[in-house]
Amino acid sequence: MNDHSSTTALLDTEAPALLGSIHRLSDQDGAVAELRVDQRDPFFFDHPLDHVPGMLMVCGMVELARACVDTAPEGRVEAAMTFRSMCELDPAPVLSLDARDTRRRKVRGYQDATVVADGWFEFTAADDLPERECRVDASRWTKAPASLVHRARGENIMIGDPWQADGHVTAAVLQPPAGHALDGRRPETHPVEGLVEAGRQFATWLPHRFGRWPLDAHMLWIGVTVELPSGLPRSRPVALRWRVAPIAGNKAKLHLDLVPADGRGPVLGSLCYASKVLGPAEYARFRGNGGSAA
Repeated sequence: MNDHSSTTALLDTEAPALLGSIHRLSDQDGAVAELRVDQRDPFFFDHPLDHVPGMLMVCGMVELARACVDTAPEGRVEAAMTFRSMCELDPAPVLSLDARDTRRRKVRGYQDATVVADGWFEFTAADDLPERECRVDASRWTKAPASLVHRARGENIMIGDPWQADGHVTAAVLQPPAGHALDGRRPETHPVEGLVEAGRQFATWLPHRFGRWPLDAHMLWIGVTVELPSGLPRSRPVALRWRVAPIAGNKAKLHLDLVPADGRGPVLGSLCYASKVLGPAEYARFRGNGGSAA
């Protein structure tokens, strides 16, 4: 953990679902909380894993930020996270929100004395999201193949089967079912976590199709950067769009636009994902050596 938390009195607050008690620093506006790692969770542990999934870290950070920072309900969020090393299933990692320095707040995930992930976020005021009529063929809502997005349960697939046209590949964003881990606290809006997971699945699908990464490969999520609306109505269906470009070697950096569901503009937000691929033997050596993800 960070040094200041050991010398500052802590104040307990009610914890959201993914976190243990949130301890606020008494003489600062930072906070720390343990991340709950429930291997029975049907979304975060959709299939057997030997580590804490990156989306659990992301969602835990989002909950900590929402619990501690005032936000504009119809605003926007800019954020980035880098995964420094694999987070083991035990002991439970600790998430920290640094004391306010500027509008941009820093977050970190620790396991023992090791920083396994870090990043930042910033909430900004709402802007006017352009609207236009958007008609989408019903076939666009057919779920992407589970194997290509590394999901086992159908309810956890968050993108439609992508299609290619006019130099772009586009995937419709599917809504999580009621009660799902990504359903969000505001059922009338697209949950930011759901958009991030949809982008992660699209960024998993693309290297398989365009980089010929094998299906038995292990993808290591290195980092993500987003700039998204936090109050986009669910009544406005959306999609993720990628401009076709070469994916060569064992690393990929994919820039995605959030657009209306037919795949055409205007651009409503953006996401960028960095990942690398390891074959089964390479992954076994990586886990045995405790290497970093970068």
